[in-house]
Amino acid sequence: MTRTRLLTAAIAAGTLLAAVATVQAQAPTVRFAAGQQGSQNYGVNAALAQAFKSAGDINTTVQAFGGPTSYLPLVNSGELDVAAVVMPDLGDALRGTGPFKGNPQKDIKLVAALFPSPVGLMVKKDSGIKSIADLKGKRVAWGLTAQASLLPYVEGALANGGLTRNDVKLVPVASVANGVDDLVAGRVDATLFALRGGKVVEADSAGGGILWLPFDTSPAAVARMQALAPEAYLLEVKPEDKVVGAPAPISTMAYDYVLVTGPKTSDAAVGAMAKTLMDKGTDIAKGNKVLGSMTPQALARPYKQLPHHPAAAAALNIKTN
Repeated sequence: MTRTRLLTAAIAAGTLLAAVATVQAQAPTVRFAAGQQGSQNYGVNAALAQAFKSAGDINTTVQAFGGPTSYLPLVNSGELDVAAVVMPDLGDALRGTGPFKGNPQKDIKLVAALFPSPVGLMVKKDSGIKSIADLKGKRVAWGLTAQASLLPYVEGALANGGLTRNDVKLVPVASVANGVDDLVAGRVDATLFALRGGKVVEADSAGGGILWLPFDTSPAAVARMQALAPEAYLLEVKPEDKVVGAPAPISTMAYDYVLVTGPKTSDAAVGAMAKTLMDKGTDIAKGNKVLGSMTPQALARPYKQLPHHPAAAAALNIKTN
């Protein structure tokens, strides 16, 4: 009797394992490209890959690279399948500008927008600077040689306040993080940075408090901003968002993290990814801090210069021309 039960249990377990293996074999496999391990970009790609795998619809692998100039050409050629990337980097890749000058990546298609990444102009709280227009004649972190795709966003931010590079004193820095260091040290009066970046709390504590400058929401001001930073838009930040340096409601600049694919990724894989994000995105966001800002509204955001992959458009119920 005991032997019979054990045999029955073993057969049932084997059948279950075989069924799981069959499902996994049938699920499409996608290869993620990501930035260096430890970077924000690697974290976003790894979180997405794990979310897809946990949902049971897609098998995933993640490969790390130095940055988007290394991995976006591989997605464009189809050597890798997908990547989550910020729109400043992707915009340069699509247009063949910035670090992609003369080498546009024309075969990249959108799977889905993911979530907004709010950025703004950080100043010291006691600087007396209350608006972007107040930066006239002030020292602004510039150059961003290690993050060239973000320089148009500094120019776009200034343009929102009616200023150009000629209206401020340009202080060369390698990155926006270096700009924050220089702000704390008193070497610049303003720098572009992410509102939820890791150095914000550090700067607020070390520099006697920081403040984010509000952006002008008028159509003319937004048009000036987007003429220089086409992928940028304005996002409202409220006190309940608990952003350090934004005690009152303000509008700030934002751009999106998006998931893109190349020409050789199967329709089944693209459709499965988009469907998982649409059907399970809310649960994924609740269960993962890195993806916590993902919403159904964000997923369907369209971009004129970046068409959806047809399979993704179908899964997200987006009409294409």
